[in-house]
Amino acid sequence: MLRTCALICLILLAEFAVLEAGMRVWGSFESSSAFRSLFMDDPQVGVRLRPNARIEYSTVEFTTEININDQGVRDEEPIGPKLPGERRIVVLGDSQVLSVQVSAAQTFCEVLERQLNEAGGERWRVINAGVQGYGPVDYWLFFDKVAASFEPDIVLVVAYVGNDAIEAADAEASLQAGRRIRPQQPAVVGVRRLVRASAVLQLLRVRWDQLRSRVATGTPERPLATYLTDPPPVVARGLDVSRRAFGLIADRARGLGARTGFVLLPARLQVNDEDFSNLRTIVHDAGGDLDRNSASRRFQEALAPLGLPIDDLQPALARQPDGTGVFLKSTAHLTPRGHAAVADELLVFLRSSGLLKERPES
Repeated sequence: MLRTCALICLILLAEFAVLEAGMRVWGSFESSSAFRSLFMDDPQVGVRLRPNARIEYSTVEFTTEININDQGVRDEEPIGPKLPGERRIVVLGDSQVLSVQVSAAQTFCEVLERQLNEAGGERWRVINAGVQGYGPVDYWLFFDKVAASFEPDIVLVVAYVGNDAIEAADAEASLQAGRRIRPQQPAVVGVRRLVRASAVLQLLRVRWDQLRSRVATGTPERPLATYLTDPPPVVARGLDVSRRAFGLIADRARGLGARTGFVLLPARLQVNDEDFSNLRTIVHDAGGDLDRNSASRRFQEALAPLGLPIDDLQPALARQPDGTGVFLKSTAHLTPRGHAAVADELLVFLRSSGLLKERPES
C-alpha cells in the first residue's frame, strides 16, 4: 500500500510539473520569479513596484521590456525636482495603467505626454503611477505615501470599472486603518506565496473563485456583479469606499496645489459585442441579467458628489472601427491602438475640463 501511494504521488507530481512547465511556456508567466521580482512588500501600501527592477515580460501575444525607475514607477527616467517651466500629471491606477502588455512608449501615459509637448508652450511630464493588482484604496495609499512627492499639477485617477468596486469593498478595513492590512498568520502568508509562485495553483484559485462567485452572485466572476441589473450589496459598499478613497486623493492633491480628475476605463465586454453576448448568456442561465454599461454609470453617480471632472472612456473606445482590436484577446488589457485612443480622449478631456489651466500662484 505504501509503494502504491508513493507511486500515485510521483505520478501526480510529474503531471503537475508538466502542466506547470506547459503553462509557463505557452501562456503568461506572471507566476514566474522574474515577473514577481517587479514587486516588493511595503509596510504602508502593501505591495509596490521595486525601484530599479528590470525584466523582459513575454506571452504568446507580446514581449515587452519593463523598466522601473528609482522612485518605483514605470519610467525610463528618474523623477527629480521639476525643471523650470515643467508641469506634471500623475496617473494613478492598476494594471490597465501600468500596462506591461505594451512597450512604455506605447502606453497612453507616454502618448499623452508626447501630444501635450507637441502642442508647444509648457513642458509636460506624465508619470505612470499604475501598479498591477491595485484598487481604489491602493490608489489612495500609494498617492499619499509615494506619488504625492512627485510634485503633481494634475492627478488623474483611472478607475477600472470592471473590478474596482469589488476591490474597494474588500479593502475597506485598509482605508480605515490608513495602511494596507494583509493577513499575518504564517500559514496563510505561506499558502499565498505558494499560490503566487505557481501558474497551476493560480489557475485553480481562479476556478475556485469563479465557483464561489456563481454561488454568491450568479456571475462567473465577482467583479461582474457590478454589471448586474440587480447587484448585491457589496457593489454599493465598494462604490462608497471608492468615493471616500478618491475624495482623500483629491483633498491631498488640493493641499499640494494640484487639480484632480477621474477617468472611467471600461471593461472589454463594454466595447466587444461577442464578449458581452457570451457573458450575458452565462449570467442569464444563472438567473441574472447584465446591463452592459451599468458599471460606468454607477461609478459616475458615486463620484458625482465630489464635484470634480469625470471622463467616461467607454464611448470613445466603442467608436473605434473595430471593437475587437481595442483589447488584447487573451487579457482584458488595452492594445497599442487602444492606448492611442485613450490618449486622444484624455487630451480632449484635459482641455475641455479646465484641468490644464495654470494653477494660481500661492
